Amino acid sequence: MQILGIMLGIMLLAACGPSPAKLSINEPWARAAAMTGASASGGNMGNSGTMSGTTGMGNSGAMSGTMDMGGTDTAPSGGTSAAYMVIANTGGTADALIKAESDVADSVELHTMTMQDNVMKMTPVEKIDIPANGQAELKPGSFHVMLIGLRHDLNDGDIVKLTLTFQNSGTMQVEAPVRKP
Repeated sequence: MQILGIMLGIMLLAACGPSPAKLSINEPWARAAAMTGASASGGNMGNSGTMSGTTGMGNSGAMSGTMDMGGTDTAPSGGTSAAYMVIANTGGTADALIKAESDVADSVELHTMTMQDNVMKMTPVEKIDIPANGQAELKPGSFHVMLIGLRHDLNDGDIVKLTLTFQNSGTMQVEAPVRKP
């Protein structure tokens, strides 16, 4: 009987902790882009950049590097796009987006854009934090999901299916309509 009372007490104490992360994905969309490389008459997503190596992103195995940008989320060659969304957390526990996957690209990475020496730089990140009772906004010029090595063109009106993996909340499936920015 005493063991039963102890177990009940432990369960009640556990229930008093912060509420788990409760995530929702709002306003997802992906940038329209061509699978082929940028041509001399204009790129598929805007200005091109130059890639320079940096230290890796830990054991993620993802491409690492920074890129000097002209102010848009682009990669040094064609066949890339980006996905954006607002990740809302109505729970009392912080969470983080740690991985994204999609069948539309050979590689999917989490990136951010920062201004360094008056040049926009795109850099891979290990995670995107989502505060308790807050949100993370993935938008052009900031955090985004980079789609590298497109397997087909992404045309206005198409749907990009993403699998997002969170540190505490597991995985979520998202459908992001493709549109022109």
